[in-house]
Amino acid sequence: MSISAIGPGQNLWAQQVQQVQHAGHGHGGMRKAGMDAAAKALGMSSGNLQSALSGGQSLSSLAQSQGISTDSLASTISAALSSANPSLSSARSQQIAQRMVNGPGSDGPGVKGAGGVDGDGDGH
Repeated sequence: MSISAIGPGQNLWAQQVQQVQHAGHGHGGMRKAGMDAAAKALGMSSGNLQSALSGGQSLSSLAQSQGISTDSLASTISAALSSANPSLSSARSQQIAQRMVNGPGSDGPGVKGAGGVDGDGDGH
């Protein structure tokens, strides 16, 4: 099962799942591994994490509310993604994890993403 294009009116959970699915080219095990690792790091069940994300919270805001750095959460997710897909490069797993933590439309500083925004706010 795949998720079709998601518009801005759809929930954050669906957008984050699509990012992982797109980045992993539909590898359900990789998507599940990343979200399960995030839930564990945040001290939540996978179901509670899904509910929080569906309710509009981001992984970044959940991490901050738990006193967990976003870098630490991204590292945990990256390790889980690499374990789920050993052929995934370390750099790619880190990029996917950062996108998950930072939310839709973010590729991290210096990485051009959708619309040509490079993450530093100047649009270039």
